[in-house]
Amino acid sequence: MKTSIQTDRINKIEEIARSICNGVRFGTEFCEWKIPSLELLKEAYRLAYEGGKEFSYVIPRVSDRSLERIRSQLAFLDSKENVDVVINDFGILNMLEHYPNLRPHLGRQLVYMPARCPWLQDTLKATMGFFERRRLEKIYYQTSLNYMPTIHLYQKYGVEGVDVDWIPRSFPYFDFLIKKGLSLSVYMHLIPVAVTKACHTARFLGERDPENCSEPCNSRAFLLSQKTLGIDLYLHGSVVYSLKEPSPKDVKKLDKQGIREFVVTVNPITKIDTRENIDQFIQSLNS
Repeated sequence: MKTSIQTDRINKIEEIARSICNGVRFGTEFCEWKIPSLELLKEAYRLAYEGGKEFSYVIPRVSDRSLERIRSQLAFLDSKENVDVVINDFGILNMLEHYPNLRPHLGRQLVYMPARCPWLQDTLKATMGFFERRRLEKIYYQTSLNYMPTIHLYQKYGVEGVDVDWIPRSFPYFDFLIKKGLSLSVYMHLIPVAVTKACHTARFLGERDPENCSEPCNSRAFLLSQKTLGIDLYLHGSVVYSLKEPSPKDVKKLDKQGIREFVVTVNPITKIDTRENIDQFIQSLNS
């Protein structure tokens, strides 16, 4: 079982590199303002390499203001070996054609999973007949990649790896993706329900200048309780998440199914942010 730990904080890389995980994912999935400098990327790569860990660089959706920074980072990584670049932006995927040594890996924002919606299941139960509901649930728990033209599009760009969410009722549909040649990485714990363009955490805490944000998301998240449906969500940075605790039983099933990698994110919701916590969590999955 391969386990990778993701962080966008350089001061966590050394802890991760000393843990029993297999890989380091460095970068931010959702916040363009947290894209690291080239110097920090080089330092993160060095720490991961010296720790004997595989290295992946995670890039969010970006605007034009970040493109030159991204180009210099890709040029640096292109000189290394066995580096995955997790992309959440189709423009960056197109840019990777100029960096042949890098392996493009689809991030979650380029993989649509309807089951991320935490309340649609209740709506289906309330409004649909049995057979119609079963038909729609099949679509609901699949991904946008359970459609061959979409797979062919991404494979044309050299994509082999794909990020998906920890949604147990979606797991049976992963078989189709694996049989079609895709290598799956499953994000544990946090499922993105909504992504905002402007950071609601920053707005709520009075952070008015994104370029000089104090990054309160490094240490804080907020519980959002939906009383009517009885659903708890979490606001962290610009993303609202639902939380699903992984079970060792499901991990073993996915491992046998052929899942390539399990991904755990360092953040204040999971509180898996030290070497000891990382080791303890990985060992619990193997129990």
